[in-house]
Amino acid sequence: MLDKVEKDYGLIDYIFGGFERRYKDFVPLIKLHIYNRLTYSVSVHQINNTYPLELYRYLGFRDIPSPRTLNRTLERLGEHFGLIYPAFQRFLSREDLTDDIQVIDFTSTYFVGSK
Repeated sequence: MLDKVEKDYGLIDYIFGGFERRYKDFVPLIKLHIYNRLTYSVSVHQINNTYPLELYRYLGFRDIPSPRTLNRTLERLGEHFGLIYPAFQRFLSREDLTDDIQVIDFTSTYFVGSK
């Protein structure tokens, strides 16, 4: 699915491509975190124990990243959130994926009361 989204829309390169010059393997690390979230959603420390070597090669890694590197990627995402979020919003606008009507999803909401 990641390949299809990247091929058809260029989402990951559009948002994270500029960081690749500064941080080694940044885009593959982002793809790994997205892949993890879409599949087993294991903790960062278990990613290397969960996925096979072939996945890392497929995503574009030269070497298997350490858990520390995986954590650093999340830290960098947080540090650069002010750049990433607007880029994501521009991407949504460019692809006409925004709407004027906001729909609130209450499917995961529960109410607690005394009556």
